[in-house]
Amino acid sequence: MTEKPDLVVSIDLGTTFTGVAWRTSRTPIQVINDWPGSGDRGERKVPTTLVYNADDTLSSWGFMCADDDETAPGKTRREFFKIFIDGATIAAAQRQGLLNAPKSTTEAQRYATDYLREVYSHVKETVERQIGRRHVGGGWADMAVAFLFSVPTTWTRMEIINIFKAIIRDAGFGIEGPCHTAQVDLTEAEAAAVATLKTSAIHFNAGSLFLTVDAGGGTTDLSLMRVASADMACPRMSQVSAVKGVGIGSTLIDRAFIRLVAQRLAAWPDVQSQLPANLATRLAQSHHFRIVKHKFGEKVYMQPTFKIQMEGVSHDFSHPGIGVENGRMIFTMQEIQGLFDVQFEGVMKRITEQLDWLSQSGSSEQVNFIILSGGLGSSAYIRQRIERQLRGFPHPHPNAAHAAVVPCQDPQLVVVRGLLLDHQQKMETGNLSVLATRVARASYGVVVRDVYSPALHFNEDVIEDPFDSKQRWAVNQIQWLIRKGDHIDPNRPIFKTFEYHLSEKDTTRSWDVVVVISLNESSALPNSLKQGRLTAASSYTAGATKLCHLKSSLDGVQQHQLILKRKRGAFFRKGYKFYVCAFDIRVIVAPADLRFELWFDGRKFSGNHEPIGANLVAMQCRGADTATSLYK
Repeated sequence: MTEKPDLVVSIDLGTTFTGVAWRTSRTPIQVINDWPGSGDRGERKVPTTLVYNADDTLSSWGFMCADDDETAPGKTRREFFKIFIDGATIAAAQRQGLLNAPKSTTEAQRYATDYLREVYSHVKETVERQIGRRHVGGGWADMAVAFLFSVPTTWTRMEIINIFKAIIRDAGFGIEGPCHTAQVDLTEAEAAAVATLKTSAIHFNAGSLFLTVDAGGGTTDLSLMRVASADMACPRMSQVSAVKGVGIGSTLIDRAFIRLVAQRLAAWPDVQSQLPANLATRLAQSHHFRIVKHKFGEKVYMQPTFKIQMEGVSHDFSHPGIGVENGRMIFTMQEIQGLFDVQFEGVMKRITEQLDWLSQSGSSEQVNFIILSGGLGSSAYIRQRIERQLRGFPHPHPNAAHAAVVPCQDPQLVVVRGLLLDHQQKMETGNLSVLATRVARASYGVVVRDVYSPALHFNEDVIEDPFDSKQRWAVNQIQWLIRKGDHIDPNRPIFKTFEYHLSEKDTTRSWDVVVVISLNESSALPNSLKQGRLTAASSYTAGATKLCHLKSSLDGVQQHQLILKRKRGAFFRKGYKFYVCAFDIRVIVAPADLRFELWFDGRKFSGNHEPIGANLVAMQCRGADTATSLYK
C-alpha cells in the first residue's frame, strides 16, 4: 500500500449534478457546498451544465448557467454530456432526434473535460483556503493529494473507462504536483454499497444480503452484496453477482415532461407566439417543477392537480386549451404519475432480475434490505411502488418477501462518501477494502504458446522449437487468467509465468505479452486467436478482443542470473547449451483497474527504468500507464 496521502478528494461526475467531497487524516468528510452562482443556498451538488459562446469559448458552467442568456445569438447550452462519452448512447440519442446531443464522442469528451477543469479549479481554491494554504507555500501542489473518481456501471466497454481517465488527466486532476494521483476507484454501485455498509443506521449481520439501487440522473446502478464482516471498525462485504447498470434516471422524467408540455403547445400553434421561446425546456428546468418532482409521492404533498409557475409569463395569462390558469400550467396527478411510472418499471425490472438470479441459482436466501440512493432513488413515489411490488399479494417475490426498502441517508452524496470511506478503511487497515471480493464482469487472458497436441490444436499455427527439433509449439493460444463470474480478491494477485529460451550470446531482455478480454460466458471462451478468425483490421476474435500489449523489460539482468540448460549431442551431432529466462507477470486486481507487476527470481523487479508498461490497443496510450480497467 502506498503512503497515506495528505488529502483525499472524491468526485462523482453525475449526468445532471456533480458532487465533490474531501477529507484529511485530521478532519471528517467535508462536502463542497460553495459552488459559484449558488448564492447562499449551500448547494452540495453543482449542475453538470455548460454554456458556450458563439466562438465556442466557455461562457459559464454549473449554477452560473441559470443567469446566462443562452437565447443570445450563437450561445449553446450543453447538458447530459457524461452519458454521451459512450458512443452507443450518442447513436441512440440521434435516432431519437434528441436536440443538443453531441455529434461524436470526441465532442462529448471535450465538454466533460471543460466541465471538470472548472470543477478542479474551484475545488482547488476551496480546499486550499479551508486548510490555510491558499497562496501560501505553493498551495496543494507540494502535498500528497489523491483524487478518487467513480464510473457508472452502464459503461460496459473498456474504451470508455480509458477515455474517462484521459479526460480526468486533461482536466488537471493528478498532474499538478509530483505526489498528486488520480484514479478510477469504484463503480457507482460499489461506492453506494460501501457508504451503506459503513454509515447506515441498519444493523447488518454477517451473511446478510442487501441490494443497493443507486438511481441517479442518467443511470441506475445495482449491486447485490453479502455482509462478510459486521465488525463496525472494519466492515466488509462481497459481491454476490456482477454489478448491473441501466440507462434510467431522473433526466428521463424531465424529457417526458418536456414532451408533455410540447404536445400541449403544438395543438395551439397560434398561442406559442405569446409565450417565451423554449417554454417546455425552461419549465422542466425551473425550480417549481423540481419541487414537484422531488416531493411527488409524499402524503402531505399529493393533490388532484399541480400548478407550476411559468417564469416569464404574466399572472394574467390564462388559456384553457393548453391548461394555463393565471400564469401557471396545470397538470393532473395522473399526468405527473405517468412521468414516474415508466422509470419505475425500468428500475423494478432490474431489481427483479437480480432477485430472480438468486432463485434461478437454486438459492432460497432472503434479501434483507433494498437500499435506495441517488436523485431518482430518493423519490417517495418510487420507494412506495417498489415496496408494493415486492410484497404484491398474493405472490411476493420468494427471495424478498420481507425485504425492507430503505432510503439511503444523504442519498445524493452516497457515491462521494463511499469513495472516501473505502479509501479511509484501506489506509487504516493495511489495504483491507470494504469490498472484500467482487465478481468479474469479463474474462481476461494472455496469448501464449502451448506444447503442440494434434488432438487439441487442429488447424492451429505451429512452429518448431529452435533449440529442440523434436519439440513443436502451437502459437497464439489463449490462457484465461480471470473468467467472467469469478470471485476476485483484490488483495490476492493473479500471476502467469513466462519462460523464454536464449542462445549463449543472445542479450534480449525485453518481450511483449498480449492481453485479451472477452465478454463471452466462461463456457464459451475461445482457446486461440485463430478460432475467432482474427483480422488485422479489427483486432477482434469471436468473443475475444486484444486489450493491450505488455512490454516486459528485464534490462540489467545478467547472463549468470539465468537458468543454464545443456543439451547433449547424439549421432556425431555436437551438444549445445542455452539459457532460460523465467519471470512472472502479476495481475493486481484493483477496484476498477488491472495493474501489472514484473517479478523476477521471486522478487518484484525494478531498476533505472519502467519494468513493465501497457500499450492499449483500444486507444492511444498516454504516458507510461501500467493500469487498464477491469470492472467495466
